[in-house]
Amino acid sequence: MSGFDVSSSERYGGLLLLEVTPAQGPADAIEVVERQLRSFIDAIGAGFFFPARLCPSAPLELYVAGASVHGRVDVDDLPVAALAVLAGMLADGRHRDAFIQSARAVLGQREFDLQIDSGVRPAASEFPPFEVEFPEDMGGNYALLVEIEFAHPVPPDVGQKLLSTLALWDALTLAYPLDPDLPVEAGGAQAMFNDPRTIHYHEWVWDNADAEAWDLIINLCCAWHETLPIVRLHFE
Repeated sequence: MSGFDVSSSERYGGLLLLEVTPAQGPADAIEVVERQLRSFIDAIGAGFFFPARLCPSAPLELYVAGASVHGRVDVDDLPVAALAVLAGMLADGRHRDAFIQSARAVLGQREFDLQIDSGVRPAASEFPPFEVEFPEDMGGNYALLVEIEFAHPVPPDVGQKLLSTLALWDALTLAYPLDPDLPVEAGGAQAMFNDPRTIHYHEWVWDNADAEAWDLIINLCCAWHETLPIVRLHFE
């Protein structure tokens, strides 16, 4: 484990303003940052930072102005530690020739420099309403299997939306390096329903990634559980 602290004790509700300026470099740097911000905002709405949610009172704004990407969204019950996940995602860009010149988040009267990683990540829900199974031994394992078992069969159209949402986790995982001097490698994910009740999610490559990132999947399942009861979440 890298020693990431986890906490969700400090929460925020209101407008979240984001502004990220890539350093001069690849021509597609703006597009890369725009994808990162969209993935982060979509992750809030999906439930990865449960019980945080997006409020429909202020529709998402994500736009490019000059050399910067701007985001504006209304959030409720957002763990402030979630900003460190975005900071980690942006920091990972240096391993992929996507450097950041400046990045900030504004929560009400407070401003956060997203180029400073606090080392704190959002905690998992303390008492998830389903069984969570962790591996006894993680040594030498460079792949990851996640299984999510629902109480009832999931309709195919709903299932496809769940799989698309779960795919957001790959982008979030980049914020959880075991060694910050090396990139997280997460790829080759295979996501499918083994049967109408069970998601089978297999990362063929899952290297230099801290298991604290699993907290986000626990939270996602807590959000899903509110409408689609879950009985078991399994990691190996």
